[in-house]
Amino acid sequence: MTPAAFQIKIANKTGRFFKYLRIHPFLSFGYLVLTGFAFVGILFICTYAGLFGHVPNEHELAKLENPVTSTVYGSDKKPIAYFYLQNRSNIDSLELNPYLIKALIATEDVRFYEHSGIDYKSYARVFVKSILMQQGKGGGSTITQQIAKNIFGRKEMRVLSTPIHKMRELIIAKRLENIYTKEELLLLYFNTVSFGENLYGIEKSSQRFFSKKPAKLNLSECATLVGVLKAPTYYNPRKNPINSTKRRNVVLAQMVKNKAITQEEADAAHTELALKYNPAQKNSSLSGYYKNYVKIEFDSWAAAHPRPDGAIYNLELDGLQVYTTLQPNLQRYAERSMERQMLKLQGLMNKNWTSKTTEGGKQAFITTLMSIQPVVKKMMAQGKTENEIHQYLQKTEMRKYWEIGKGFEQRQQTVEDSIISSLVRLHTGILAINSRSGAIMGYLGGIDYGFSQIDNVNGKNQVGSTFKPITYLTALEQGVDPCDYYDNSLRTYRKYENWQPKNSTGRYGGSYSLHGALTNSVNTVSAALQLQVGVSNTIKKARKMGITSDIPEVPSIVLGTAPLSLMEMVTAYASISNGGRLVKPYMIQKITDQKGTVLFQATPKYKGNVASAKNIKKLQQMMGDVLTNGTGAGFSNYGIPYNIIGKTGTTQNNSDGWFIACSPEIVIGSWVGAYDKRVHFESTYMGSGASTAMPMVANVFKGLSSWKKPFLTNFKYDTSYFPCPEYSEINAMESTPYYKNDSTYLESLRIRDSLPVDPAVEIAPILIDSLAVPLPLVIPTT
Repeated sequence: MTPAAFQIKIANKTGRFFKYLRIHPFLSFGYLVLTGFAFVGILFICTYAGLFGHVPNEHELAKLENPVTSTVYGSDKKPIAYFYLQNRSNIDSLELNPYLIKALIATEDVRFYEHSGIDYKSYARVFVKSILMQQGKGGGSTITQQIAKNIFGRKEMRVLSTPIHKMRELIIAKRLENIYTKEELLLLYFNTVSFGENLYGIEKSSQRFFSKKPAKLNLSECATLVGVLKAPTYYNPRKNPINSTKRRNVVLAQMVKNKAITQEEADAAHTELALKYNPAQKNSSLSGYYKNYVKIEFDSWAAAHPRPDGAIYNLELDGLQVYTTLQPNLQRYAERSMERQMLKLQGLMNKNWTSKTTEGGKQAFITTLMSIQPVVKKMMAQGKTENEIHQYLQKTEMRKYWEIGKGFEQRQQTVEDSIISSLVRLHTGILAINSRSGAIMGYLGGIDYGFSQIDNVNGKNQVGSTFKPITYLTALEQGVDPCDYYDNSLRTYRKYENWQPKNSTGRYGGSYSLHGALTNSVNTVSAALQLQVGVSNTIKKARKMGITSDIPEVPSIVLGTAPLSLMEMVTAYASISNGGRLVKPYMIQKITDQKGTVLFQATPKYKGNVASAKNIKKLQQMMGDVLTNGTGAGFSNYGIPYNIIGKTGTTQNNSDGWFIACSPEIVIGSWVGAYDKRVHFESTYMGSGASTAMPMVANVFKGLSSWKKPFLTNFKYDTSYFPCPEYSEINAMESTPYYKNDSTYLESLRIRDSLPVDPAVEIAPILIDSLAVPLPLVIPTT
């Protein structure tokens, strides 16, 4: 059929259709109405069946009275956290102000006591006035339907979103009315409704805006809070007092109209809006970090494993028991160590911070920082002099300051100090996982969840020298020997934009063996090694070890320039710790329902090998030397009777400090730094990973080493030494063959290894040119 013929055919059919409409208008209208009813009926049936999303049944709805719905347990099977339907404070019926009930019913649902969840008269009014007459007289939702909306929310859909949501709420409302009395429904409404400002429930909103219990509110205050419900932001009594007052007066008028109060009572309530605003006080908390991680892990599982009826499991509704791998004692070690160390570090940071990356240094940075403050900009626009602005910034008064472990405290501060103190605030993250299974045993995402909800376990920062073991493992896999030497030379790599990797000590010359370069974290050697093994090969190795973030294909990755998460780095180190097998971190061990039926049981499995066991063992021994002779030698001061391995990391300008350590069973890592990388410690020593992050990790290991039933064990090596020194004063070309044939040196190592150690004689490295270079061999007398 030609296009022209096709168009003629369509035109003929269309003509016949309209002709039929003209001849049979009433019959056509009837067919249209029936079609509409059929469509609505099918839509309702599909909604009822849950095809557009789960509709809670009466059994689920009966649990709404209990605010605690799911419990999280530690590895000792004791509760460590709870999940609530909403973050609210519940009140009982005796605390519910009668004026609140009257105001709500008068404005939201005048036939509340007459209907059973659906107000058909109201829907008829909406159909006639809002749809047919286009007068916009509002919706017909009852209080019970609003409860359904408040608790279960709405999810955006591509088409028919509003009718589907309305039908879903109708079904839920009918079920609620079958379960609860009218008084219980009113209480449920006031305990769950949102008043804006992240406030749920009348208890919290009453305290926030009027500093009163709900039962103590007067008529004007009750009408104000009920008025807020129509549009919590637009009618917020603090932010929009004029709008709020007008809305309150509308509520009072509705109460008079519906004979809930007299006109005299309403007139007396037309007073000036008098708030006694009580700002939200954040509570000090450390459990929020791992609780949030449990929620993320749970939601991922729930999405992939719906219930038999197709519904998605919900932590806030289903009353589940979630058993985790979190070890309470280890978690306490981490929290206590963090509080002690971060309080100490923050005191040092406040006195010794700088901004080397800012032109003009610290003072120029402060001047610029103050000039961009809104209040300073306003003063400048008003023509205030520099002296007046300076006086304002230096004005001292009691201001709120967040103290770790305590929350907000009042402290004497200038305006300038208050602004700076928030910028130089140090943050941290600590993570411990079982390296053999991936089970997360300790999880601390920050200094305080009440202060900052940013999770530093999964947040990304430059990792510094903690990345080096990945490059060194790549080298070992390519056949590089721990006793191969590399020149400690300052080089400029023109191919890479004149990149010139420098040692933090500023010392160059001689050569380092491979194991010595890692022990002392020598950047010049590490850079040369990275170019030798190939950047792409190192990235492939990182991927095998569990790092999923983007890694730029540049040689500077060996120095830790890629921003990665603590979770990724600890996972990578777990494969070193356990002998070369990749594990997947997890926290949820088991999930059961209220009847005890097991819904999920973790079955951890290795995800493949990252390297040969032989080369992993070499790397383990090299990383052991880091904590005895190298940049992490301070670890030995903690008296831990196990040969722990690890690596320190410090980024440019001391912006980030890292430390990760392992036993054969566990990996513990920590990061410390400020969020604004323009501020950092002035001293390299203060800002190093060995000074900032290592003490927290070491204290956790110290706690673990004191257990009556030992958890930690030692790494085992064929010999306790490498058959070559870490450092040589001669160049690499001469050092490599020399030390492989130096029988005198090898014999001295053999003798040292065979002699018992006399505690009275200390054999320790000495810092020469700020590099850990061993003293000449000392043999104790027997």
